[in-house]
Amino acid sequence: MAYKREIELVFDVSSFRRGQANSRVDLWYIATAKNSETPLRTTADREFFLQLIRDRVRALPQSRTKISNMLSMVRAAWDMATTIMDNISLINVTFPTKINKTSDTSIEVVSSLLITEVETKVEVILGLTGAVAPDGVHLTIEPSARLVYGQNFNVGKIRDYLASRINQPPKVQERASSELWSDVFVALHGRLLTRGRK
Repeated sequence: MAYKREIELVFDVSSFRRGQANSRVDLWYIATAKNSETPLRTTADREFFLQLIRDRVRALPQSRTKISNMLSMVRAAWDMATTIMDNISLINVTFPTKINKTSDTSIEVVSSLLITEVETKVEVILGLTGAVAPDGVHLTIEPSARLVYGQNFNVGKIRDYLASRINQPPKVQERASSELWSDVFVALHGRLLTRGRK
């Protein structure tokens, strides 16, 4: 079964009948570029989310799980993942951003904020850690910062500022009203510039 023409869930329907043994469940990214048979490049964040969701559905006791519940869980997890990946892409439009895999269940999003007027560079890091839970996939976001060079900004205050505005995965239903991460980073850049000029 495909969802949004982006992911495909493959499973044996008969394994979800009472008394049947679990069978293998697979989840793949299937979105492709227009007029191309070559799949779009799988990024570290996309693979991270796919693995989390795949681990969750593979852990289900299939004979005691409704297929509709599994599909609902996959849909909710992928919607959350898409919202976060969109936020990361928007940050990268303004601030160079890279994604590093730190373990099988975590990645870090590292963005470089260059404050040229005061010759300072700060790296902002969002640590994303996923966990499989009975009701789906849970994600924690831990912000931090480090000074690369330039003025000696208080990285603890930068972390606190980010934690006050980016501390939980955005809910899909709140997407329209929630603050974009890129807006938070732009606001942080402005605050650092103002403080640096003083």
